[in-house]
Amino acid sequence: MKGKKSKKKVIILLLVLAIAAVIVYTSLNRPKVDVYTEETVKTRDITTYFSFSGNIEAKDIQEVISKNTLSIQKLYVKEGEPVAEGDLLLELDSNAITLNLEQAKSNINIARINYEKTRTTGKEQQMLQVTTALSNAQLSFDNAEDNLERMRELFEAGSIAKVDLDQAQAALDNALIALESAQKNCGLAEASIDQTIQTAHEQLVQAEASYSLLEEQLDDTKIYAEISGEIDEIYVEEGDSLSMGTKILSIVNYNDPEVTIKVDEYDLAAVAVGEEAIVSVSALGKEVSGTVSDISRQAVVINNVSYFPTTITLESNEELRVGMSVEVRILNHNVESAATISMTALQFDQENKPFVYYRDAEGNAAEKYVTVGVNDGNIVQITEGLAPDETILVPKAGSYTPFYMMEEG
Repeated sequence: MKGKKSKKKVIILLLVLAIAAVIVYTSLNRPKVDVYTEETVKTRDITTYFSFSGNIEAKDIQEVISKNTLSIQKLYVKEGEPVAEGDLLLELDSNAITLNLEQAKSNINIARINYEKTRTTGKEQQMLQVTTALSNAQLSFDNAEDNLERMRELFEAGSIAKVDLDQAQAALDNALIALESAQKNCGLAEASIDQTIQTAHEQLVQAEASYSLLEEQLDDTKIYAEISGEIDEIYVEEGDSLSMGTKILSIVNYNDPEVTIKVDEYDLAAVAVGEEAIVSVSALGKEVSGTVSDISRQAVVINNVSYFPTTITLESNEELRVGMSVEVRILNHNVESAATISMTALQFDQENKPFVYYRDAEGNAAEKYVTVGVNDGNIVQITEGLAPDETILVPKAGSYTPFYMMEEG
């Protein structure tokens, strides 16, 4: 039994060796398959852009809003009509304002007459009364004082009794009280007159302010175009009564279209006012020229990234419509006569260093490290490592050539 088992093992081993020999022979005699295509380093220009999206907007828009509660008397424009800055658009009913204005003018005249009278003849008449009373009180006091002095001399001479001297003293005291009262009344009267004059002046100022307000309201009944453009939409009709804030009509200037894009803080340094832009209008299938006309100094923060609204002024084009979607491209890099290869030819090692494959002197695939410049997603600039017209190898799609394999299999 033992001899049969040994013999069986020998047979199996011979079969395995035979199969291995067949595999090795087949591998050695199989024709080699080239996993590369050749590419020539070419001299080309590379241009790259920053790309932004946006919509066409009108540069100037005037929304006419009601400032009062009047009715539409006359509309002078229709939708779609062109208008120039300063054109009369509509008139509101001004009858009530005109009547109020006449009454306000009358109120001004009355207030002015009252003010002038109060500060001139009225003041003089009132002050005359109190100054006369003050003069009389002063005269009575002076007389009483002189009489007391005289009575004191007579008393000292024994010519009058003590009671006569006391009466003269009492008369002086009463005269002093009357004088002080007259002086106080004079001060109070003067202050009262000044207050009356001030009140009359304030009434005049208020009447004039009311008149000015009504004049402004009358001016507001005629509404003019503040910009040149086209009547975009009219929201009311003649005879309609308006309330404060009612939209009446809108004017749009379609001659100076623009686009507002959001430039993030990392690209802001590459964008400047006056820089040219290429604007692609997808709906029209064409490109128009634009210019950066404004860059906001205030950022808008979206998802923790700061964006700066930037305005692109477009060239005039009859086909452009407000609201159309566009793509804006602003020049990033422009390299002329650069040594370039395709992006598919560029390889990266395990340390992310760029290299390319080429055939060495023995015809085997080898690697060469290169220094890259700008790329546009299709081709890349080689600044060091390759020269124009040099031939390199590009791995075929689906093939895999590890960096460490220098020769073809």
